[in-house]
Amino acid sequence: MGEIKHDAPKVTSPLRVFITFESIGWFDTTQEQKESDILPQLNSVLEEWKSNGSELLATFDRDILTAGQAGPANWHACFLYNVPDLQTITNMTHAFRTAGLDRYFRLEASIGRPFFLLEKQ
Repeated sequence: MGEIKHDAPKVTSPLRVFITFESIGWFDTTQEQKESDILPQLNSVLEEWKSNGSELLATFDRDILTAGQAGPANWHACFLYNVPDLQTITNMTHAFRTAGLDRYFRLEASIGRPFFLLEKQ
């Protein structure tokens, strides 16, 4: 078996970004608020993200075996993106603030890189 060389981590471009999405105030709203206000606004922000130079790689929603508050994982869903730069990530999270969605959802972005043994760069 060949030797695997593991160099120090490098910041790749585009940035690999893991965004966790937690419902916070969502559970304190009515079905009407969800359908008429919150979901259309959320959809609008997520649509805006499609034109910011980022690439959605995958999503993961934990709702198959969970209901209610996020629990110890502290997130309900996550999004995996390739994003061109740090400012774009900042703009993505800030979009939730300016839309007022931070009242209902909490986002947190983590920056990493492709796993070297599975994705050769």
